[in-house]
Amino acid sequence: MAPLWIIGICFTAGILFRRFKVFPENGAKVLSSYIIYVALPALVLFHVHELKWNPSLLFAALMPHWIFALAWLVFKTIGKRLAWHRNTVVCLTLTAGLGNTSFVGLPMIQAFFGSEHMGTGILIDQAGSFLCLSTSGLLYLLLSSEKETLAAGSSERSSDRKKPAATVMRRIISFPPFIALTIALMLYPLEFSQTVKEVLSGIGSTLTPVALVAVGFQIRFRSIAGRIPQLSVGLIFRLILSPLIVFGMALLAFGSQASQAAMALPVAMQVTVFEAAMPPMITAGILCVEYDKDPELAGLMLGLGIPLSFLTLPVVHFLLTG
Repeated sequence: MAPLWIIGICFTAGILFRRFKVFPENGAKVLSSYIIYVALPALVLFHVHELKWNPSLLFAALMPHWIFALAWLVFKTIGKRLAWHRNTVVCLTLTAGLGNTSFVGLPMIQAFFGSEHMGTGILIDQAGSFLCLSTSGLLYLLLSSEKETLAAGSSERSSDRKKPAATVMRRIISFPPFIALTIALMLYPLEFSQTVKEVLSGIGSTLTPVALVAVGFQIRFRSIAGRIPQLSVGLIFRLILSPLIVFGMALLAFGSQASQAAMALPVAMQVTVFEAAMPPMITAGILCVEYDKDPELAGLMLGLGIPLSFLTLPVVHFLLTG
């Protein structure tokens, strides 16, 4: 369970760096820029190119996309009813709508289901969570940023204000992870050499430690009291409602294949439900920090969501397997 040690050590390091002023105040911003411009593009190139599609696992691959779409609808509705700031709604949609199906998810699958089921987890992470972040998540983030810019720029020429779509498109195609995604798809028919794979994997492996230091540096636990409503809604959706919804969908789709004991679904579907219960995605939180989408709440969602998942995931596994 080395990844869990890395989570704890790097997250704590970030908190201590703020406490003892090791980094300047913009330290988290600098770290998040490294992730966006270096580590994440490398990871996109590596994972998308290595993606092996399996039509029989279509349900598993689509699960993160469905949850993200539902999160968009839920938080948009709740945010409007409770008059939450647009940045808060965007932050919750990204952090609660996308789960940490890789750095937390894969070790948890190995621990609870065995390494023979890691393939399902990798497919969910690459074709599901990672692809959703690189497409729907990125588009939603940039569209919301453009709306905020237009709303704030009262002196902006009306002709410019009528072209948000073109502006967003320029920002998307110039976004480093999107460029990496495009290159990965273009190079998909070609085989990467072992050296290229090792270089991309090595650079990409720095994402999680650096991101956790940035999150720890950003977090201020004393601010929890003022963010309880948003935190509660976000974490309940991410840790409890998401697996319940996916479990219900799996029963409807695959209930005829379930055994009589403990409503047990096929193991691949159990793993899919289990992955739906993962804590917030670290990269989604970093994007919120980079684009100033309620970075304080993003840090709290990650800082509380990951430890809480160590309590909720065993419960989800027990309910799945009896």
